[in-house]
This record gives sequence, structure tokens and C-alpha cells, in this order.
Amino acid sequence: MKKVPFLIILIVGISFIPLSFSEDIPEWVKNNASWWSERLISQNEFTNGLEFLINEGIIFIPQTEPGPPGPDKIIPDWVRNTAGWWADGKIPNSEFINAMKYLIEIGIIEVDASSPEITVEETIQEIPESSTVTGTPLMLLLEGYDTVTPEKKFVLDILVFNAEKYTDASPTFNRNAEYAIDGVNVEIELNNEEGLIHTFTGITKDGFFRYEILARETTQDGTLWMINNLYTVSVSVSLDGQTTEKIHEFYGISNYDRG
Repeated sequence: MKKVPFLIILIVGISFIPLSFSEDIPEWVKNNASWWSERLISQNEFTNGLEFLINEGIIFIPQTEPGPPGPDKIIPDWVRNTAGWWADGKIPNSEFINAMKYLIEIGIIEVDASSPEITVEETIQEIPESSTVTGTPLMLLLEGYDTVTPEKKFVLDILVFNAEKYTDASPTFNRNAEYAIDGVNVEIELNNEEGLIHTFTGITKDGFFRYEILARETTQDGTLWMINNLYTVSVSVSLDGQTTEKIHEFYGISNYDRG
């Protein structure tokens, strides 16, 4: 069986190699460490305990080349002390592991064991496919006032058609045209030059929807349409995942500007 050594890199006393050490350590292993620290058992008997820890996966040992063995090498007292302190629960497992790695690295102890291979499970997250849009493509036509006097209503008419069937070469605003779509959701936002002043929602009937609004029904300052102010109406229609949008603009004018 291949000899598997330990390698430890220490900088200011900190190990940078990941360690794993199970809490389920048989009592006889700690007894061996204690007896070995007091020179009551041989190095070979203590090594058997190390081999058990490695083969059972209780200690993980990264592979490295050990130092040349030699009977003349002396185990430092601090190593034996470490084994004894570990057996008595006075130091953490990591300190004991580092000490054993040191002995193998300098060739004092040879361990005929191998750590189980660590397998990293790769988790592949499945990204759900985007939902397929299957609804009818929509054509949106708008017809409304280009100007409005301060006290009058603004009116915007909306028509929605099946874009696949209704010609888009030169579409006309014809409420009697074929392929108008009923039940389309309509969302409207009205803005003046300072921002949003009104929202409205509705549903088409026979493809048609009318939006009527007085200035006093909005949230803008004042109750009349502001002269020379540009108003913008954003219209969005949607049905079965299909959506289309258009914008209509009108100006506030005085009564004397009407032609």
C-alpha cells in the first residue's frame, strides 16, 4: 500500500490547508495518544491508531512526499506533549493533526494509510424556459383631440384589431372594420409637462374603447387644461400575453385659438 504523508504549511502558526476531523473518535485512539506521550507504548502501536483515523475518514490528510525515514531521528518533546494534551481534551483536534503531519513530513513516522477521496457534488440549477406567448398579436389605433380648450373634455378613441388579419399597409380608424378584438385590457396614463396626473383602465367592447377626461378630474394643479401645455397620453393594450403600446399628444389652448 502506498505511503500517504501529511503536509502542513504554517505562517504565524495558522494552517492554510483545510482539515476535517470527526467528533466520533474511539476512546482507544485517545488512550494510545496519551500512552505514547508518556512512552508507555511503542511508536508502531501509536502509528496503528493514526492509520485507523485516516482510513476511516476521521482525519483527512492531503498527499505529500515524506521526509526520509531514519532511526536516529528524535521525536521532539512538544509533539508528545501535544498528543497528551489532545488526549486529555486540552487542545483542539487541529493542533494534534498538525503535530502528526510534522512527524510524517520529517520522516519520523510512516503511515501506511490513505485518506478517502473527497468528492465535490456539482449542483446544476435548471433555469425554467420562458413561457411561450401564444395570444393574438394586437394592432392598436388611436384617434383623439390634438388640442383642447381649458373647460372642455379631452376625448381619445381606441381600436384594437387582430394584427395578423387586419391590414397594416394603411390602417384606418374604422369601427366597422373586421377583426376587431373584444375583451382587450386597456391601461392609460395621462401626463402633463410636470408628470403623471391621471390613470385609467378598461376593456374593449367590439374592439373599441373611449377615454374621456376633464382637467378637474386629474391631479394637476388647477381645474382647467393649461394653455400651451403639452399633454401626453400613453395607451397600453394586452391580451393573452400579447401587448402593444402607443402615445397620443395634445395641447391646451385658449378659446380664442380655435380655428
